[in-house]
Amino acid sequence: MRKPDNILYWTGDKPPRQIALILALQQMSFLGVYLVVSPWFGRILHFAPEQSLQLISATLLGSGIGVMLQAGGRWGIGSGYFIPLQVTSSTFAALTLAKSVGGPGAMFGLVSALGLAQLAFSRLFVRLRAVFTVEVAGTAVLLIGLGLGYSGIKLVLETDSAQVPTLHNTLVCALTLGTMVVCNVWFSGYLRLFSAFLGLCAGFAASWWLDIVPPEHWELLQQTPLLHLPRPMHIGWHFDAGLILPAVITGLFLALHGFGAVVAAQRFNDADWKRPDLDQVERGIRAEGLTNLICSLLNGLPITSSGGAVGLAAATGCTSRHVAYWLGGVMITLAFLPKAIVFWDILPQPVAGSAMIFLACFTSLAGLQMIASRLLDSRKILAVGIGLILGVSYEPLKTLLENAPPGLLKTVLFSGVGLGVTAAVLLSALFRFRDHTRERRRLDARHSSFDEVMAFLEQQGKSWGARAEVVRRAEYATWQAFEILAEHGLVDNADGEKNWIEIETIFNEFTFSVVLHYTGSTVSLSMHPPSHDELLADDGAVLQMAGYLLHRLADQVRSRNQDRRCELRLIFND
Repeated sequence: MRKPDNILYWTGDKPPRQIALILALQQMSFLGVYLVVSPWFGRILHFAPEQSLQLISATLLGSGIGVMLQAGGRWGIGSGYFIPLQVTSSTFAALTLAKSVGGPGAMFGLVSALGLAQLAFSRLFVRLRAVFTVEVAGTAVLLIGLGLGYSGIKLVLETDSAQVPTLHNTLVCALTLGTMVVCNVWFSGYLRLFSAFLGLCAGFAASWWLDIVPPEHWELLQQTPLLHLPRPMHIGWHFDAGLILPAVITGLFLALHGFGAVVAAQRFNDADWKRPDLDQVERGIRAEGLTNLICSLLNGLPITSSGGAVGLAAATGCTSRHVAYWLGGVMITLAFLPKAIVFWDILPQPVAGSAMIFLACFTSLAGLQMIASRLLDSRKILAVGIGLILGVSYEPLKTLLENAPPGLLKTVLFSGVGLGVTAAVLLSALFRFRDHTRERRRLDARHSSFDEVMAFLEQQGKSWGARAEVVRRAEYATWQAFEILAEHGLVDNADGEKNWIEIETIFNEFTFSVVLHYTGSTVSLSMHPPSHDELLADDGAVLQMAGYLLHRLADQVRSRNQDRRCELRLIFND
C-alpha cells in the first residue's frame, strides 16, 4: 500500500484540530444536501412536524455513530477508512410499502430487517471472490460517479421555484464549480484542501445576493426551535413478517452500494491498488448493517455509504480516518440543533448540484481506471457493458415501471448502482460456466513464433481478467524460456523432428502462472549471475546466466525433473 501523490493527509495521518474541524464541516456541507430527504419523506407520509424533526435528528445521530464505526475498524466492524454515510431516497419504495402495511412503526421494523440482511450479505463478498472481481468493482464505482453527476445536473436544471431566472442558476453553478476547480487545480495546500467548502461558500453567498433562497426558507429558519432532544422509539417500532422479502432485497442493494463505496475508498488510498480487499469490504458492510440497526431503534431512516463523500475526501487530499471522529461529533451535535439542520437544508439546489458534478468527475474516472486496468474478453465485456447500460438507464427504467406492483418491481428497482452491479455480478457468475482456470496448449519449441505464445497468453489473460502489465511480463518471460530450452538442446526430439513443449496457464486471485511441460533436461536456476571469468572458462556458465535471467523476469521460478519429464514454472504476482 503506497500513499497517492494527490493525498496530503493519508488514512493514518492526524491533521491539526482546526483543519480536521473545517474538513468535517466541508463534508457536512456536502452531506447536508441529503438531509432534505428526511423532511421530504416526512411530508410524503404526512408526519407531524415533531415526527419529522425526530426523523431528521435520529438519522443524523445514527449517521454520526456509523461514520465512527466505519473508521474504527475494531472487533471486525468497520473498514478502517473514512467513509461517511448518507440517506438515500432509493429506499423509500420499501419504506412506503411498510407504512401502508403496518403503519409508521412498521417502517422501522423493516429498517432493522434490512440491517440484519446487510450483516448476512457481508459474508457473501468474501465467499464469492471469483465473481466480485476488479471489473465488477470498477462498474460499481463508475456507476456511483455517474449517478452523482446525473443528480448534480438535475439539481442545477430543476429548481423549487419557477420565479428564479435560469440565468441566475447558471451563474451560481458556474461560480460554485469554478471556485472548486480553480482551488483544486491551480492551488495547493489549504486552498486545495478546502476547495469544496470554499466553492459552497461562494455559491451560497451568490445565491443570497441574487435572492435565489426563497423568503419562506428564511422564515422557516427563524421559526425552528434551537434545541431538540431525539427520543428513541417515539414514532414506534414493530415488525411485519410480510415485509421480509422487501427488506432482504433492499438490504442486498444497500450492501452492493456499500461495496462500491468501500472499493472506491481503497482505490483512492492506494497508489498501487490492484484488486478489492474483500475482507475490508465485509467489515465495512457489517458496520453499515449495524448502523441501520441503531437507526431503526432511534426511529431514523436507513443510511448507506456515501460514494460522493469518499470522492470529496480524495479530491481535496484528505482521507484521514481521524476526520471521521470530527464529522461524527458534528453530526451528533447537529442532531440536537434543529436550527442548524434547517440552515443546511436551505442550501440552494444549483450550489449542491455543482458540488455533485465536481465530485462525480473524480469518482467516475476512478471507476474507469479500475475497469481499464484489466484485460477483458467478450464475456467480461458483456458483463460490464450490460451492467453499465442498466445502471445508466436506471431513471428511464424507473419511470417506465412506475405502475408496477410495489411489492415486486419497485423494491427490486432500487438504484442505478444496485441494478447495474447486480446485473454485472449475475452475468459474471453465469459466464464462469466452462471458463476454466487452467488451460494447455502444445507448441514446437524450434518452430513456434513469439506471436503464437503471445496470442495464447493474451487470450488467457482476457478470459481471467488479469492485469495487462502482468500478462506482458509473462509473454516475454515465457518466450525467453522457450529460446533457452530450444537453443541449449534441453528438449528431447519427438519423432526426430519436433521439440514439443506444452504450455499450461494457471490463474488465481493473486498469481498468474505459466508452466512449461516437456521431456528433457531442466534449466539450472541460479540466484546469482556467473562472473566474467566463469563465462569465459565454462560453457555451462551461459546456461547458468540464462537461469538467472529467468529469475529476474518472473517473481518466482521453479523447476522439476522426474525421469526426464520436466516442468518449468514461472509465477507472476497479479
